[in-house]
Order: sequence, then structure tokens, then C-alpha cells
Amino acid sequence: MRISLFQFRITFGGDSDAKQSARGNRSFVSNKGNTVYIGVVHGVTVAESARVLKVMGMDNALNLDSGESTALWSGGYKIGPGRDLPNVILFVKK
Repeated sequence: MRISLFQFRITFGGDSDAKQSARGNRSFVSNKGNTVYIGVVHGVTVAESARVLKVMGMDNALNLDSGESTALWSGGYKIGPGRDLPNVILFVKK
């Protein structure tokens, strides 16, 4: 499954999995100009999360993960996860 927002045109390259239209937490990475954002949109479908990011003025966005495995940790503040995670993406300040 892939959902992307490129120059305000929403594209959805997913399969027919019903989970994509179910409401849940959706993690994303996006940019607005030269600033990169990573975050979670709560209680939305995959398509709704793309619309939220578009309204926020993001230039590009990519859906990362959804559901129980959605997690975000920053400076001691944590969202999720609902289960153990087999892999993660880390941004480490040097």
C-alpha cells in the first residue's frame, strides 16, 4: 500500500484491503518547503490522512504505517505502539 501527496495531487496505489478504508492511526513523513515533518494523524482512513496533510499545506507526503504498529517517540513524548515492533526508523541528532 502506498499513498502519496505530490504537489497537491493525491494518489493512492493501494490494494483492495479493507483495512485501508478503516479508521485508525496513520503515520506519515511529509515536507512543506525545506522543512520535513513526521507525525501521526489519529482516527482517519488512509485517504482522509492525505486530505488532512493537504489542508495543512504539505507539498509531498508518504504514509508510513497504520493501526496497532503506529508509534512516534520524540523527546520523551510517546504515541503508541499497541504491540512490539520488528523495525523502526530513527532520526538521531549528531
